Parts: sequence; C-alpha cells; structure tokens
Amino acid sequence: MNNQHRINGDIYQILSLPSLNYFSVIEIRNSIQSNTNKYGNKNNARLFVARQLQSLLEAGLITSKGTGRKKVFAKTDLFYKTDFKLIDKRTYGETFIANKQQDDNGRSLISTELEKERKDIEAELTVTLAEIEEYKGLMRRSDELSSLILPLYSETTQKAATLMAKLNVRSGVLDLLRNKEASTC
Repeated sequence: MNNQHRINGDIYQILSLPSLNYFSVIEIRNSIQSNTNKYGNKNNARLFVARQLQSLLEAGLITSKGTGRKKVFAKTDLFYKTDFKLIDKRTYGETFIANKQQDDNGRSLISTELEKERKDIEAELTVTLAEIEEYKGLMRRSDELSSLILPLYSETTQKAATLMAKLNVRSGVLDLLRNKEASTC
C-alpha cells in the first residue's frame, strides 16, 4: 500500500526529476525562484525549502549528509513509492469560499480560517523579530558590518511591520466575529 505525503508542487516538480540524485536547500531554492517570485526574497525561500525538506527527511523520503550549507540530500526508495499530494504555497490574500457555514465545532469556517492565518502570521513574525535581533547584534560589532547589513535590517523591519499589521487586522476581525457569534447565541 502506498503512503501519501503533502508537498509543495513547485518543490516536487524539481525533486521528481530523474536526473536529480543529490541536492541542497540552496539548489532547490534557486530552482523554484527561477520559476516564480511567490516565495519572496532568498532568505524566505530558503526557509520554506528547508522546512519542506525537513518534512521529507522526517518521513524517511529523503536522507541527508553533512551540516549547514554543506548538507546534501538524496531521495530514498520510499520517495519513489510514495503518492504525493501536491499543494500550492499558501498566501494570506487568498479568498476563502466555503460551501457550509460552520465547522464540526460549531465555529464559523471563516473564523477557523482566519485563526489559522493568524497563527501562521504569528509564527512568521516570531522568526522575523528574531532575525531583527540578530541583525542588531551583528551591527553592534562594527561600523563596516553595520553599513553592510543595514539594507537587510531595513527590509526585515519593514516585513515585521507588515506582518504586525496583518496580525492586528486578523485579531480585530476575529474579535468582531466572536462578539457576533456570542450575541446570536
């Protein structure tokens, strides 16, 4: 019986190439970024690819050798026996269309979807804020390093502000929906 595993469609398209025997996160990142810009900057795309490969690694579909940038992955026999469910990269601007109004717990489906988005944004914001702190620490080391890193730091702080705005909007809408649901009960 074949297993089924969820995987990003763009990453699967690259990994399924018969000529691809050994690969790194950077190689996969460069390949997906050459086809589309929906993964953001190089760092975001690298993190996305690394998470996808980690999931494949944990499932035993690929193996790895080395560490850090020298880490190399290879497909296992199980990779070829697995049925993959291809998924698109989730974007926060996607419209939500539902055939029914409530989930199994009685909450509105839009509330459930917004709650998932809020949690995803919180996770991304946590990583972004950690990156800001790392940039600050590196910038304190020297003026030369500070001027070199400043554009990346500015980009990351702008990203944090955007994520915070998205988080605030979703939290506000969720509060409105909760109040509406409470008043109709």
